[in-house]
Amino acid sequence: MKVFISSVVSGFEHYRAAARKAVSLLGHSPLMCEDFGARPYSSQHACMTEVDQADVVVLVLGANFGYKTETGESVTQQEFRRAKAAGKPILAFLENVPMEEWQQEFSREVSDYSNGLFRAIFSDQHELSDGIVRALNQLSVNRQAISEAEFMHRLLDRNGSRRWGSWDHEARLEITFLPQPETAGTLRVAHAHHESFFLSICQAGLGSLKGGYKDFDSADQTGIDTAEVKWRHDESGLSLLSISLTNHANSHKILDSYFLPPSKIRQGAEAALNLLSEGKGGWFQIGLYGIGQKLFAELPMTSINNISIPFRSEDTIEERALLIPATPSACRRWLDEVMFRIERKMSM
Repeated sequence: MKVFISSVVSGFEHYRAAARKAVSLLGHSPLMCEDFGARPYSSQHACMTEVDQADVVVLVLGANFGYKTETGESVTQQEFRRAKAAGKPILAFLENVPMEEWQQEFSREVSDYSNGLFRAIFSDQHELSDGIVRALNQLSVNRQAISEAEFMHRLLDRNGSRRWGSWDHEARLEITFLPQPETAGTLRVAHAHHESFFLSICQAGLGSLKGGYKDFDSADQTGIDTAEVKWRHDESGLSLLSISLTNHANSHKILDSYFLPPSKIRQGAEAALNLLSEGKGGWFQIGLYGIGQKLFAELPMTSINNISIPFRSEDTIEERALLIPATPSACRRWLDEVMFRIERKMSM
C-alpha cells in the first residue's frame, strides 16, 4: 500500500523517521513530503496530490498546530480533511502531551471522526512505531475480510428455511459471529468444550446450573441446548447464541409475555458478544425475532388491567457490523448504536 504520513515536520523528525521505518518494515511505500522533490506547483498542492494517490493516511499529532494557511487550517488539518472527504482509511496517533489551543480543537475533530479511523495515544517513537505496525496489520485483516453480502449469504446458506438452533415462534435474541480471518477446522475443539461453554453461559447470567444442558451434534455443527439458550458452532467457524426473551420466571403472568425489556436485551447481547468473540475481530450480527406483537419496554412494576399491543408487519430486526479488532469498547459502542436503532424501529 501507499501510506501517506501526515504531521508537522519541524521538531518532529524523529517521529517521522519512526513512522517511515514502521511502514517500510511491512513492505508498504511511505509517502512523505521530504521525498517529493521539485514540483511545478506549491508544496501544499503536492501534499494534497499525494494524499489523493495514497491508499491510507497515517496522521501523527503532537503539541504544535503548525503553519496556519490562509484558510485558517494547518497543512496537516487540510490533509486530514482531504483524506476524510475521499473516504480513505485514516490511522491517527496522538502524542500524550499538552497541546496548543488550535491543536486541541483539531485533535477533538480527529477523535470525533470514527468512520474508518484507528486512533491511539503514544509517548515515544517506539510506541508510535509499534502502533503503526499494529494498525496497518489490522487494516490488512480488515481489507481481507469477506464482504457484508458474502456474510449474509453464509447466514442464509446455514439458516436454510428456518433459524438454525433457535425456537420457532418465541421472541428471541440471536448473536452470530464469524471471525475474520476465518478459523475453519474448529469443530472438534468446540465439541470438546461443551461443559466449559455451558459454565461460561451460566457465569454470564444466561443460564442456570440447576437446569443443565443437552448436547447437540450433527455432521457439521456442534453445540448445547438449555431452557434459555441454544449455542451452535459451525465447521466454518461461524457461531451463534440464541437467547429466549420469554420471562420464564413469570411465565404465568400473561401480560409479561408481551414485553421485551431493553435491559434484558442489552445484558444478553453484551454477554453473547463476549462469549462468542473472545476479543477476536470479525463479522457480528444481532437479530431480534418473533417481535411482531411486542412492546419494547421494561416489565411494569405493578399489575395492569389492560395493554395496547402493537402490530408490526415485520417480525424481525437485524443489525450487523465488521469489528476489527473486536475490543470490549468497540463492541459497547456498536451495541449502543444497535440499541438506539432498535428502539426507533420498535417505536414506529
